[in-house]
Amino acid sequence: MLKRSMLAVPLAIAALAVAPAASQASAYGLQFWGGFDFNIFGQTVRVPAGELYHQISGRGQYVSWDGAGFIAAGNLCDSSVRFSYGYHTQSFNSSVHWGCSHVGVWKYTLNRNVRRGTACAALWIYDWRHYITEQCHFVG
Repeated sequence: MLKRSMLAVPLAIAALAVAPAASQASAYGLQFWGGFDFNIFGQTVRVPAGELYHQISGRGQYVSWDGAGFIAAGNLCDSSVRFSYGYHTQSFNSSVHWGCSHVGVWKYTLNRNVRRGTACAALWIYDWRHYITEQCHFVG
């Protein structure tokens, strides 16, 4: 009996610490992808495995800033992120990070209300030619 309560208390505390308040729009998440091949301009290109992280800060439908980044086992070239809101009804594109790197970071100040629904960050490479993965939160 004592062992169950010793486990239940830390689990309950962890659940409270992780669960955001209903009115909060702030969130952080990760999306992993495995390595894969694709064809671009007749050449087979290998995309190394990695992870996309996405963090959004705000309250309710108000977003103060939105950011994303990646880390990969090898280089990704000409990477960029498309931020979208309200089930992809609003979106804007980040700057392209020209060249090749195994890390990349984008952060944008919005200070405005966005449409209710998903708030996503989608990672692209080769100057918007190839989609890698997406990580989403719910705002509303």
